[in-house]
Amino acid sequence: MVDKKIMNYDFILSQKDTWDRLVKISESENIANAYLFSGPIGSGKEGLALMFAQLLNCSNSKSEICFKCASCMRFKSLQHEKLKIIIPLPTPRINKDDHTSLITDEYIEAIHKKSLDPFYKIMIPRSKRILIQSIRHIKKTVYLTQNSIGRYIIVIFDSELLCEGQGESGNALLKILEEPPLNTTIILVSDYKKMIFETIISRCQSVEIPPLTDEYILKWLMKKKVENVEFLVSICRGNMHKANSLSSQPTAKTINKIEKLLNAIIQNNSDEWRYFTNYYNLLSTKDIKEFGYHINLISIWFMEASRHRHGLNTGFDNTKLFHQIVSFNQTYPKANIYAIILCLEDVLRSVSQNLYMPLILLNMILDIQKNLNE
Repeated sequence: MVDKKIMNYDFILSQKDTWDRLVKISESENIANAYLFSGPIGSGKEGLALMFAQLLNCSNSKSEICFKCASCMRFKSLQHEKLKIIIPLPTPRINKDDHTSLITDEYIEAIHKKSLDPFYKIMIPRSKRILIQSIRHIKKTVYLTQNSIGRYIIVIFDSELLCEGQGESGNALLKILEEPPLNTTIILVSDYKKMIFETIISRCQSVEIPPLTDEYILKWLMKKKVENVEFLVSICRGNMHKANSLSSQPTAKTINKIEKLLNAIIQNNSDEWRYFTNYYNLLSTKDIKEFGYHINLISIWFMEASRHRHGLNTGFDNTKLFHQIVSFNQTYPKANIYAIILCLEDVLRSVSQNLYMPLILLNMILDIQKNLNE
């Protein structure tokens, strides 16, 4: 088992330039009331936000995390009294105004897994948005504790979901940002910055996170003793979520699955579409992780097709998928690949929100067909 201290140092080095900036902020003690960590999916934004929170509360240093003081030891399990992690959650059926009803076994297990792996992506089924109860609770907490020792840190994952529905959670957070409590920092983390209210963005200091380097993903996968790491790195393009997802399957199986998926959605065949929609609707209810793995495969293929179109090498150059990509670009020279990839990202977001997946999947296929000939 990898030592947690070593793993955390290694993780910090994955985004060294960003971490150096965060260290300077800590050293200056000119700490903002709110930050927005944004950037590509799978770049380690959530892990960096948690490490920054730990640094701000380290008892021994403002320049580096000591991993020894009482504060750092409690951060190790993400069970620190000065840390509150807010994630999208299902709407409670009872006691809707009681925050304790939100602390379910699923929530506890998700936070535990996150403490073990900074790249672990929390996805609790039926979680459509950041709940207003979560924001009301932190409002009560921060104003009661603002005169205590240490800095209270609130980290909000998938913060674009503050603005879902009528945006009541986003508006409630905005009121906190307009009158920020003392000794409190709110860190929003988002893959989709453009979905957040401009009024919220304007009150946050922006921290843009770049994609992970291929070298770092290679080292991470090698520590996990994954096979064919070079192939995985070449198709993940700096996205650790994709790397972790693909690492669970043999390469040959991955390639065969991609070929079948693309044939199903590119062909103008209503029977194939019907089977695809029915199968993946069922899979989305039984195994979200496996569903996400399959949709990621489609997204990866289109990303590599885009690289080939622009004269770049692809991760599939030495596989049978390369011929499929060449044929695709010859057949659909005007395809809007970027729009197709965005469509697939929307599907991945929808699956954990308990939306009506048959319609989502059918619209995905229709959108792909539409963008093939634009």
